[in-house]
Order: sequence, then structure tokens, then C-alpha cells
Amino acid sequence: MTAQDVSPDAYPVRRAYDGGHHSSGDTTLKLDGPDPDPPSGGPDRETQAPEPSLYGAITGRVAIGRYLLEIGDPSGAVIREASRAEREHTRPRPAPVLLLPTLIRGLVGREAELATIISALDAGLPLEVSGEPGTGKTALLRHLAHHPRTGSFADGVVYLSARRLAFDDLLQLIFEAFHESGGICKPTDAEIRRGLLDKQALILVDDVRLAEEELEQVFGIAPRSAFVVATRARCLWNEGRTLALNGLPAEAGVLLLERAIERPLEADERSDAARLCAALGGQPLRILQAAALVRETGIALDGSIAVMRPEDVLTDLVKSADDKQRRVLLALTALPGVPLEPTHISNIAEVTDVEPSMLALVRRGLVVRSRSRHQLASGVADRLRRTDDLKPWVNRAITYFTEWAVRYRRSPNLLLEQSEALLRAQECAADARRWGEVLRLGQLVEGALIPGGRWGAWALALDRCLAAAKASGDRAAEAWVLHQLGSRAVCLDEPGFARDALGQAVKLREALPDPPGAKASHRNLGFVLAPVSALAETRDRSTTWFGFDPGVLPIRDAAPSLGRVPRANGYAALWLAAAALLFLGSFGYLAFDAERTGRSWLAALRSTGDKAAAAVIPPQPPVAAPRTDTSVELDSIAADPSATPVPQPTSGSDSSRILIFTVRPAGAATRWAQICYAVSGADQARIEPGIGAVDPTSTLSCRRVAPGRTTTYQLTAYGRDGRQASEQVVVLVR
Repeated sequence: MTAQDVSPDAYPVRRAYDGGHHSSGDTTLKLDGPDPDPPSGGPDRETQAPEPSLYGAITGRVAIGRYLLEIGDPSGAVIREASRAEREHTRPRPAPVLLLPTLIRGLVGREAELATIISALDAGLPLEVSGEPGTGKTALLRHLAHHPRTGSFADGVVYLSARRLAFDDLLQLIFEAFHESGGICKPTDAEIRRGLLDKQALILVDDVRLAEEELEQVFGIAPRSAFVVATRARCLWNEGRTLALNGLPAEAGVLLLERAIERPLEADERSDAARLCAALGGQPLRILQAAALVRETGIALDGSIAVMRPEDVLTDLVKSADDKQRRVLLALTALPGVPLEPTHISNIAEVTDVEPSMLALVRRGLVVRSRSRHQLASGVADRLRRTDDLKPWVNRAITYFTEWAVRYRRSPNLLLEQSEALLRAQECAADARRWGEVLRLGQLVEGALIPGGRWGAWALALDRCLAAAKASGDRAAEAWVLHQLGSRAVCLDEPGFARDALGQAVKLREALPDPPGAKASHRNLGFVLAPVSALAETRDRSTTWFGFDPGVLPIRDAAPSLGRVPRANGYAALWLAAAALLFLGSFGYLAFDAERTGRSWLAALRSTGDKAAAAVIPPQPPVAAPRTDTSVELDSIAADPSATPVPQPTSGSDSSRILIFTVRPAGAATRWAQICYAVSGADQARIEPGIGAVDPTSTLSCRRVAPGRTTTYQLTAYGRDGRQASEQVVVLVR
């Protein structure tokens, strides 16, 4: 087998456009023209693009499920049904996939922690490494990625950073690590789960900031893979193991200090070094900063430094920075926690030849470098806030990145690579109530986030745009944001939210007025089904004639108005006319029968109506009684879904039918379980509580759950004929 060696810094910025070399022409992004300059250097402050061209410079189609999402239209995204040929299909990368970080050489003092991690991997349990910033979590994961034990994972080793990633985007990154596509596509939730179901890999995720429920869902997305995640505070309580990473032992701390000072310690210095490491809590980052203070400033390693606190070390290091280095630190403080390239740092700090200054700051432990990007070390930003006014630097960063995004609005790859900085700048602009920059940054960066598959970040950007539009009273912008949010929800199979958002967009655009925008929103609204309860009630009350439901007739190119049931076409009108003639003919018979027999009109009408209803109303299918299954404790191995045969659906049926709904494995008590299902004849399916919309597939699919108490889960399948079927299972927690 061939290995896929990929830089870990490359995957968080999946290429949205590779210069037109995609094999699928329908999904290749198109640009309005070449970039005005090569993608290097800062923004040209003399050049400003015309306002109408700010949005829509990136155009193209993104395949997601059965839809094609077309971007670049001034009115917003356009949805249409994708033909079978237009639907993009991903393919697995050659195994094993090796997405590895740079090797940490000479890791000291973590032998016991490594043994704990290997023990958890052998037991098949996910493991969480938690600790304060500076305790060495990243170094431990990077060392583990190259450990000999990782060779036993057939599908490889993947190292990812989850910094500021939404839950959906983290799942997307994991999927992309093992799959590729010839075109621009966004896999659905069901496709992600199917694609990762059988992967046997070691997945290392650094800097995770998810809720416990979300983190457990991440583990469930690849049940045969092993996970090791790094968090700042303990997140896992119900599943897996947690390793609290503390400071280094005294001997290991002294060894690290000696290496960082770059000279052997004298015999009389070792006791002071041990006292210094103990005063710093054994934290590797603080020890390295103290060593830099000794090495760079010439302070003697004696009793005076041995009692220094971590804040004292940081204060002395920051004081030792010259003016240019201080400007670099303040520029990095403007967007805290976001790694920046030297070009951006130079432009925000307004200094030239910034590389020597950054190298000096890295040696002193004030700046952390990861390949070509730099960010402040933990605690430095807090120290600078006490002595400097950071608002001017924040405003400078907002202005710079807004202008930069305008300049490279036709380069989706560059925008995607810098999306973390752009989104952080948008967040800062929202905090500063700079609503114009909030809207502009959101409109520009979404052109890269949509084809880049970062739909979680897309939602965050749109939420800020919506707040900006409402705060500034820009009703046109508010309608545009609602249109985008609703279109996103349609593609993600969230019909309730899609119906509300697109319905509001239609009302706003009709009131403005904005005919093209209203037409676009109304068109996308046509892909959202009316609520099943409303359809059933309306049909039962007024549209069923002698057992025939005209609402089931096909409707082509029709977009329903908000809150109304779609109208039938001309064939339904013919049926209604025929039924009316039949009804009038029955009155003629009633008149003759009443005169002949002397019965009253009311009695005759009741008698005839009862007979007609009995003759023409089809029998209703029996309602299945809720089925209750009980699951037992699942240890570390999930049950094999293929072990249960799934009944084959009846072809051509429009009625929803639940083929199977069960819990794996069967037993008495559980900490986590898999709920497995298969349906036929359904347009939509939901599992509640906590899971929501699921793929209405006829093949067996499973969802992992970890309820905190005994919970009844209900599967509801909505058929094409407007009816629904439901079943229940119970997961016992003791």
C-alpha cells in the first residue's frame, strides 16, 4: 500500500478551487477574472473594488446530497435538483493515510503518560488529555503520532487541530482526511458516517473545545478508530478515559531547563534549577521561558531567580523586547489565538523586515511558531492588556483583513486558508459594532466557506451578518442573510428552520420590493415540504373526493406560498369536475327516491352518504403498537449492523414503512448504544429526542447515543403520500 503523507496544516484549509483541474465541470468554481496581483504581500490601499462586485466574485456549483447549490448570484444561493450524473461521489484515499505533525524530538518526563495512552489504545477506549495551556498537550500528541504503536492501525494516523472549529466542520475534516473527490461537493451527514464506519485509524485531535455530547458524537462517527483528544478542561465524564496532564517531575524539569539554556548546569546550579522548576509548577512552557530569560539576558541561575513566579518571568521577557518586537506582539494580540503569517503581521504592525524580530520572540518563548504561522504563547496577551490599549490594534486588524479580503475576493483558496483570521476579524468587528465590516467580511468569506465544506463556520458568519443587518436597519441585507440561512438548511435537511427563514426572506423582499430576490427565495422555498400535519389535515377536510386525493398528483416547477398547501395541476381539476357531476347526479336520484318512498331528504342523504363513504373510503392501515427494545451495556466493541437482515422494501410504494428500528446490542443496561433503523417509501425521517433528522434510507444505518438516563427514542418516517409511521425503542440506564 502507498502512504498519503499530508501536512497537518493543509487539511484545515481544504482546496476549494485548484485552478480549474477538477474533473467535473459542473462543480468547478468560476472566477470573474484574474487576481489583480499575485497572492503575496499586503493589500493595495489605493485600489478599491466597485461595491457591486464585492459579492459574487466566486461563482460555481456545490453538490450536496440530491441538490446542487449554485453560489454567486446577487440574490443569494440557488438550489436545484441534481441529476444522477451531477451528484458528486467521494472515493477513499489510498491507505494508510498518514497526516502527521512535525516530530517532537527529546520529549522528557512523559513516560508514565505515554504508558497510560497506549493502555487506553490497547483497550479500544477513546482518551482525553486535559490540562492548562503550556502543560505540553500538543507536544505529547505530536510525539504519539510517531510512536511505533501507531503502525498497527491499518488505515493510518491523522493529526488535526480543532482550534475554533464547529462540530460539523470537525466531522468534515476527519472525513476529508480519508476521502477525496474530483469535484466540489459537501458530503451529507449520512455519507460521512458511512465513509468512516469501517475506518481503523488513530485520530489525534488537538485543542478541542466541544461539549461532552458533541465530543462523544465525534467518537461515534468512526467507531472502529481510536481517538486521543486534547482539551483545556476535562470534558468527558461518561465515556473513555481522561488523563490530567500536570507539570513535569523535578528531574525532568531540570533536564528540560538545561537543554533550553544550551549549556551544562554546574553542580551548585542544579538545586536552584530544581527550585525554579517547582516554583513554575513544572509547566514546560514556563520552564522554557525561564531558560530563555537566563540565556538571552544573562541573568545568573542562582537563588534570586529560583523563586520567580510565572508572571514575573513573563514581565521580564516582555520588558526585554525592543520597539519593533513589541509592535509585533501587539499586532498578534489584535486577533488572540489566531496563527498569522509574517506578511499579515508585518502589515498590521506596520514594520518591515519582521522575520528577525519574530525569530527572537520565538526563542524567548513569547511567540509559538507552527510551520509558517505565528501566534502568542499562553499568557502573553493577558500581560499586554495590563499595560497597553489594544483597541487601536484590534481596529487596525479589522480594517486590514477587510481590505485584504476585498483584494483577494476572487481567490477562494486564499480566503479559505485565511478564513480563521477573517472570521475572528468579523467577530471583533461585531464586538466593536462596526456593522459594515461585519456584513462585508461575511459576504466575502462565505464564497470560500461554502465550497470549502466549512458549513459550521458559514453558519457562524451568517449569524453575525444577521445581527449586523438588524442592528443597522438594513432590511435588504437581513433578507439576504435569511435567504442564505434557509438555503443552507434545505441542503442539510432541516425543513422546519428552512421554511421559517425562507418564508421571512420572501416577506421582506416582497415588502422592499425586491422582485428578483423574492423570486429566488420563493424558488428555494419550493424545495421545502409543507408540514405533514398540515397536509394531512387539509386533505382529510377538503381534497379527498370519493377516495381520490388530488394532492398526490405531480406538480412540476411549482413553488408553494408560505404556509399554504401546493395546488394540484389541471388533472386534479378534471377529477374535481367529474366528481361534482357525479354528486349532482346523486341528488337527482335522491329526489326521485324520496318522492317514490316518502322518505325525507335528510334521511335519504344520510343513507346515501353512509353507503358512499363505506364504498369509496379505503381502509386505513393498522397503527403499529410501539415496540420496546432494551439494550445492555456496550463495552468497547459496537455490534455489527450487517448481522441483522433488513426486510426489502416494496417497490413503487408511496407509504412510509419502518423496516427495522432496534438498539444494538440487546441486553440490560448501557452507557452508550447504537440505535439502528431502516425505512422505505419515506421522504423524511426523524429520531427524537436529541438526534433529529436522519437519512430516510432503506439500508441499515446506526446512530450512537449516550443518554444520561433511561430514554425512549421514537423513529418517525414521513411518506410521500403524507402519512407517517412511527416506532419506539427504550434504552435503559441503570
